[in-house]
Amino acid sequence: MILLTRPEPSEAGIEHRVLRDSTAMAGAAAAWRDLEARAGDPLTYFQSADWCLKWIAVFGGPTCRPQVHTLWQDGRLVAVWPLMLSGGLIRRLEPLGAPHGQYANLLVDPAHGAAAVRRLLGGLAGHDLLVLDGVPDGSALAGLLGETPPLPSLANSAAMLDLSAFATPEAYAAALSKTQRRNRNRRRNALGREGELSFAMLFPGEAGFAEGVAACVAHKRQWLRETGRRGTGLAFEGFDRFLASLSGDRAVLSGACLSMLKAGDRLIAGEIGFLHHGHYNAYLGAFDWALRDASPGKVQMDMTVCWLIENGVKTYDLLGNPADYKENWSNRTLGLQTYALPSSLAGRAYAGLWTARLRPGLKRLYYALPFRLRQLAKAG
Repeated sequence: MILLTRPEPSEAGIEHRVLRDSTAMAGAAAAWRDLEARAGDPLTYFQSADWCLKWIAVFGGPTCRPQVHTLWQDGRLVAVWPLMLSGGLIRRLEPLGAPHGQYANLLVDPAHGAAAVRRLLGGLAGHDLLVLDGVPDGSALAGLLGETPPLPSLANSAAMLDLSAFATPEAYAAALSKTQRRNRNRRRNALGREGELSFAMLFPGEAGFAEGVAACVAHKRQWLRETGRRGTGLAFEGFDRFLASLSGDRAVLSGACLSMLKAGDRLIAGEIGFLHHGHYNAYLGAFDWALRDASPGKVQMDMTVCWLIENGVKTYDLLGNPADYKENWSNRTLGLQTYALPSSLAGRAYAGLWTARLRPGLKRLYYALPFRLRQLAKAG
């Protein structure tokens, strides 16, 4: 279903359409992909037609309904803001794909004026609260929100490794410290005793891709159990099937891909990633828990970085939620903000109590618990 809104007289030729089901989304897919190419924004993979259409096909339903806001200029798509309506008593409008998406953003034709794009925000309706988690500083969406203050208690950042300084994998290796090179060799030698090491980057449709994705998700779930951590997205039924369904193209280095490190025939570490306009999102990394002391994940990451450099990719993005290992692998960060914009009294109460206070407080309390208590809390 498509909902149309009438343009203001000063914006002749502008049409605001809301795509409310997968059929309407599929009907706009060709124009959507054309806009992705024109926008050229590396931080918009999670707003791509492929991600959104595949996600809603697996996880959409009565309690999670698409509300994709689009702007058309004289019949040409110039902006896409993929949102979805979820919740019961409190109707939440949030980025389509949550909690699996990482960056909240929108696609905008760079040749299009910002004034008309602001119609997207004014055209939202039918919700109590708009929640936007992970809005990159300086992004198109941050610009649309203007002077709206983010929630300081939920400020975040993404860690990135700028690969543009390394012309070759050898140049990257030469830039490592003596200690880093020694540790690199030690890990590889230790893992080599499990079998001959081999690395491959696979794309959808290639032999072993779907099986490798399922194995990585299984390894990640075991890591969550062993460490007493929570992984909301991994709890969704069909998550591995969704990831395996995503498109990717080796020829143009775009979309989903899977880096695999094997010792003999045994998968010991892997990483599901997404390539988008020269930017690589390191989405889900996992390793064989039995080999954790030999750090197979670090060896896989090192080999992935070398593959990216060799193929001209400019950024290795470790995404949000700071961690020590991310700090060790990055040389710059990008601020991420959370916004809560209520449109009703119920939404205002929810934003003030749960989103801004209880949610971050409960998260801190959970990770302050001893390991065994965290495991019991998860089991409960």
